[in-house]
Amino acid sequence: MKHSIWIPAALGAAILAACGGGGDSAESAGAGGPAASLSINGVAATGAAIAGGAVEARCSAGSGSATSNADGSYTISVASGSLPCMLKVTPIGGAALYSVATGTGATATANINPVTQLVVASLGGIDPVAYFAAFDSAAAAAVTAAKITAAVGSVKTTLAAAGVDLGAIDVLAGTLTAASANTSGNAYDQALDALASKLAGAGTTLAELAATVAATSPTATAGTGAVTATSGTPSLPADLLLKTAAANCPALRSGTYRMIHPQAGTNLADQHGKFTIDAATLAVVNDDGSPGTWVANGTCRYLDDNGQSDIVVSPAGVLLVRYIDTDTSPATRKVLVGFPEQAHTLAELAGDWNTIGLEHIEGGSTYFGRAATGTFTATGAISTVSTCENPATWSVAACVVVTSGLPSLRVNADGGFDMVDADGAVNGRTFAYRAGGGELMMMHVDGDGSFEVRTRKRTGEMPAVGRVNASWDVFAYSNNQLLSIQALGESTNTVTAVDAAGSSFARLAKTIGGTDEHAETVLVNSPRDGYNFRAAATVTATDGSTVTVPEWTNLALRGMGLSAQTRAGQKRFLFSVQQPS
Repeated sequence: MKHSIWIPAALGAAILAACGGGGDSAESAGAGGPAASLSINGVAATGAAIAGGAVEARCSAGSGSATSNADGSYTISVASGSLPCMLKVTPIGGAALYSVATGTGATATANINPVTQLVVASLGGIDPVAYFAAFDSAAAAAVTAAKITAAVGSVKTTLAAAGVDLGAIDVLAGTLTAASANTSGNAYDQALDALASKLAGAGTTLAELAATVAATSPTATAGTGAVTATSGTPSLPADLLLKTAAANCPALRSGTYRMIHPQAGTNLADQHGKFTIDAATLAVVNDDGSPGTWVANGTCRYLDDNGQSDIVVSPAGVLLVRYIDTDTSPATRKVLVGFPEQAHTLAELAGDWNTIGLEHIEGGSTYFGRAATGTFTATGAISTVSTCENPATWSVAACVVVTSGLPSLRVNADGGFDMVDADGAVNGRTFAYRAGGGELMMMHVDGDGSFEVRTRKRTGEMPAVGRVNASWDVFAYSNNQLLSIQALGESTNTVTAVDAAGSSFARLAKTIGGTDEHAETVLVNSPRDGYNFRAAATVTATDGSTVTVPEWTNLALRGMGLSAQTRAGQKRFLFSVQQPS
């Protein structure tokens, strides 16, 4: 048997995975002492000036209000006021916008516009509406120079990725000349126009974008706090929300995608790659430069231009592709996993992770299912691992703990991370993807085709009675080979009862379009926290037919609209992709 993806060869059977006056600069942040009269000024605009808007300030001490002028300018006086302050403008007949004023003196500048609203979302890590409503001296004390700098930088990076480049503009306190009846807007104002155009073209509202910026902000995702701060609802990250969407799938956006395509008998470089897609035309350019075109085949489902690859997209923008590998003789069907390319640091990966995947048996041609839990440090080291495997039975119930001789992650200049053995040898590649709810997943592949998916370790939640879930089922391993012999399937289930004491729920499940609807029971947090288990059974369907229910162990990749499972009795591995509701 070969060594695990997580563990060097010497450990054999161990594991698989484990701003002055309110400006952008750091000097501007920090609370000031009470002023006899704090004066805050700025320009409120959406691109066009906001004339006659109601402007409000809530400060560390004090509050005030004013009305914006025809050119969008405003001045608020706050008696005995102290910085920092949150600002809000409510246009006549429009939605409110938010900003922040920082500094240490008796005056501050704070522009209020869609960009500053995104800065507030990133700064607070929550909806700007709620942040403003709850802003008080305690919240003000948490507004630091570092957080202002991080929030502004994060928003600028997000917008630049979508083609809205703010450059060196001081978005909080810089000069903003808003377009009005008598005035043309300056470069800052033109950037606001560009953002409005991007939002309209992508079919995204500013409120949706701000909510995603908040969920994926440095505040919300710092350290292991991401485990509790993130949302399990699958959604797109902020930069993708500003990119062109496919006509039949809001989750498929233009851009560059990473792909993992495990194969046997090749090498590490053949296990991963990139491709780009123009979502408007469905034109694809593969990593070898070859062009292609996808053809819509239902909502968020496609065929390639040869009609042979079946492609589905999760609500978080993760792709599963069942394709024909024509480089083999005879041609064989295999599976590829794709997701939008992102840059991440090792520090973002710190914490405990659950995994599930396939491991190659050294000296043979087959693989086996395994699960694991591992802890990553902020420098990429793996501090402890618990591997759960039985190559003969595929059971992942029993685990072995390993604490020494573990590999580590190292940043790769081409993106993602190398998995490095203790002796310095690179045995695999890992890539990370953060969805719009703030949750991260990792996907890892080894040079022999062994692979695993990773999600943060957590205690799984019980579903609500009546919850309906429909999915595409993509088999990635059948007949002891990394082959997708079975056609892509579709299934649906409805939760009918929840047993909190027994950590289980009952559901009615069936093949979409089939007559095999039947009852089954799923154990939650079994065999360990974060996993679900379904026992093998023979049951009677609602139409009176007999249905054989296979055993599986399932790991949901939270926030991705994707789960992976091993089926021990059948020795199969599959991905389930959530269909759009």
